Amino acid sequence: MKNKRLFPLLLLFALLIACILISFASPRATDYEAVLKAKIEAQLARGAKIVITATRSSTTTTTTISGTVTNVSSSTLSDLVINGMIIKNRGETGFNYSVLDIFNEDKIPINTLAPDATLNYTFTLEDINWVANQLHGVIFVQAPNSPEKEVLQAIYVE
Repeated sequence: MKNKRLFPLLLLFALLIACILISFASPRATDYEAVLKAKIEAQLARGAKIVITATRSSTTTTTTISGTVTNVSSSTLSDLVINGMIIKNRGETGFNYSVLDIFNEDKIPINTLAPDATLNYTFTLEDINWVANQLHGVIFVQAPNSPEKEVLQAIYVE
């Protein structure tokens, strides 16, 4: 009698396990990966609109990051900002870096940048001992008013 009651339950359990195994083996996961890779490749194929250079000089109390932003596209770019952040390598696996500061108050607006035009920029960071604290940075050009808040280009600063 007990076996008759358990049989439908065991059958349902076996069916559930089969469905789970089939869903893991389903090509949907591969399709999603392929779609994501295709989107990344399409974005990379668009090419860069901006080229950034950056150099850093530091003392024990001040760090200066200077460089240029050049429009390498064939159209005028507008409503951009040059911004940056300080990051620290935590020396851990997984999430290696922590963002310590974003230069939001010091970001540099770019109203328009014509094709082949170059703009110089400088960020002066006070009370930061870059070398002793083993800091790193990123300078980036962003379109903050675009729907995606697109970052057009970025450069790592050692």
